[in-house]
Amino acid sequence: MLQDTNSVLNKFFSALLLLLCGVFLSACASPKKDPVFNPPQAKTDQAIVYIYRPNKMTNAMYSPGLTIDGEFRLYVKNGMNSQLRLTPGEHLFAFQNDRDYSELKPLSLIYKPGSNYFIRVDPSLKINHKTTYEPYLRSFHLTAIDQAQAVKEITECCMNNSTENTNRKTFTPDKKKTGDGFSVDKTQNPFSH
Repeated sequence: MLQDTNSVLNKFFSALLLLLCGVFLSACASPKKDPVFNPPQAKTDQAIVYIYRPNKMTNAMYSPGLTIDGEFRLYVKNGMNSQLRLTPGEHLFAFQNDRDYSELKPLSLIYKPGSNYFIRVDPSLKINHKTTYEPYLRSFHLTAIDQAQAVKEITECCMNNSTENTNRKTFTPDKKKTGDGFSVDKTQNPFSH
């Protein structure tokens, strides 16, 4: 009787194992198709500009502010892809001045109506090889990229981090109101006595 129970359990677990292996193998056999970035064509009265920053470890924690024609538009974060709808004509793209960065060169482009354009943000980090300490030279570069290359790069890096900014007004961070609550300015250094 004990031998019959063992053979039944062995057959049951063997069938269960085969079933699980079949499920796992079928999941591996059907390749997932990653979505391909497919930018819509701009309307005849506008130009669409895609600004993207591939995922790189260089300056990954830094997100410079991007201005267009002197107005703040967005922070360029690592792995981001943003769509901006602009009026046709000449536009100047630049980073906000920040003492943490060096060599922030603007990019001026002339946009035709009904066209798509792509700008890649490339980070760089230079180390000073001097005997005295000097901070790293962090910088970001704006580069105009052709559509075929940009679509490939955006598909590889930035499909999950896309945003659309359409004709937004200038963003200015809210100034914090000072109230009667806790403030570091109101405290004293306990070690100053």
